Amino acid sequence: MKRLDKLLATSFIPPFIMTFFIALFVLIMQFLWKYIDDIVGKGLEMIYIVELIFYRSTALIPMALPVAVLISSVMVMGNLAERFELASIKSAGIPLLRVMRPLLFLVSFIAVLSWLSSNYLIPYSNLQFKSRLYDIRRQKPTLSINEGSFNDDFGGTVIRIGNKLDDNRTLEDILIYDHSENRGNVSQIIAKKGEMYTTPDEQYLVMRLYNGQQYQELKPTDRTRLDRYEHFHTSFREWEKVFDMAEFDLKETDENLFKSHQSMLSLNQLNEAIDSIEVRKTERKEQLLTQVSSYFYHARLARDTLSKKKRPDVDTTLLSEVPPAFIEMLNQGNIGMNLQKSLTLARNVKNYTLSIKDDIPRLDKSIAEHEIEIHRKFSWAIACIIFLFIGAPMGAIVRKGGFGWPILISIIFFVFYVMLTIVGEKIAKEMVVSAVAGMWMPCLILFPISIFLTYKAMNDSKAFSMETYKMFLQSLKKSVDKKTSTTQA
Repeated sequence: MKRLDKLLATSFIPPFIMTFFIALFVLIMQFLWKYIDDIVGKGLEMIYIVELIFYRSTALIPMALPVAVLISSVMVMGNLAERFELASIKSAGIPLLRVMRPLLFLVSFIAVLSWLSSNYLIPYSNLQFKSRLYDIRRQKPTLSINEGSFNDDFGGTVIRIGNKLDDNRTLEDILIYDHSENRGNVSQIIAKKGEMYTTPDEQYLVMRLYNGQQYQELKPTDRTRLDRYEHFHTSFREWEKVFDMAEFDLKETDENLFKSHQSMLSLNQLNEAIDSIEVRKTERKEQLLTQVSSYFYHARLARDTLSKKKRPDVDTTLLSEVPPAFIEMLNQGNIGMNLQKSLTLARNVKNYTLSIKDDIPRLDKSIAEHEIEIHRKFSWAIACIIFLFIGAPMGAIVRKGGFGWPILISIIFFVFYVMLTIVGEKIAKEMVVSAVAGMWMPCLILFPISIFLTYKAMNDSKAFSMETYKMFLQSLKKSVDKKTSTTQA
């Protein structure tokens, strides 16, 4: 039995590692297609792109593990069944579940690894990925001064060049507008020729112009005649402008700005965040009760308070319960003014109530999002074990190894699982169902399927065997041919 366990373990590990990296590569490619527009054209160094891909691939580990378990288990059991080794093992009195035991130990370890990465590794990876992506999205595109087009990458300066020679340094027909004073095109420089280059440390861009002219509109000095503007015209032999390139460098944002997001929290941090939100929700309800309850009391209370001088038997504590604005309103004789103040008080109470009414669902949704992250960590880990009891029986039933049928079967089940996960997460975020029901819905649906497939494989069912369908098609063809020949006769 130890040799059998060693055989299954050594047969499972290599395809698992290979399929894991293949699945991770496919998921990373999907990430690149999604964020390619945010990365391309920013002039980023390769180290930033590699770092971004690394953090994203680390966050995709729990998603790649189940599909790797599914494909490798189908391959291992399919190879055993295809070579009739599984049939020989069963004929020796060893049941299928005993054959799967070493695989179950390995997959249980993989499930624990998935949970550990979800709880400790992924929050850090998500934090680094989100902060890096935020910095890249804010990053300006690389400086590109093209012929015949206006470039405004330098804030208040707009540059247009008519021609750029092959040395990529010499320029012709240069036009520069200076908008630094925020008064429009009040300053412009025209030059027939010039050159453009960066300093050795690449921190500054130098533009040197030759034989040009500058036109500048000055601010009016006579405030009584704002329709008169003075112009300043100068000619120059050489003019130099230095632009700071620091605004094109990648600026790193403080990571603490993103730490409060639920995807950057561990299990303990998520529970603490949920407790904090619950406390905030309770405080908001208490604030509503405290602020609004004083405006709702019986009319007798108001009458008794107003007649305090005539009726000394009224409790003096009633005065402290009535808002001063309400007492002042009733003591005045102007009915119109009293009604207007009543409407104002009613609107204030209504607006305050509506603000809290809108705040409570937002807090409930935040709690649901935190609970979704908690159950996501466990559901992806349990999915590894469920996929083992789907993949191994399917391999034993189909009796096909290699990369053909195993990958096809695995893709079908994994896509089905991902679709269920997306639907469950969406309806949980929309508060249609609880976070527990939404995130565990895929596992609850696939678990009976795994039990059914395991049962069929233990009883050597041929319902999913390709040979069964081939034999059925051959017998159907024979019956059709026989009926055709009888009809012709």
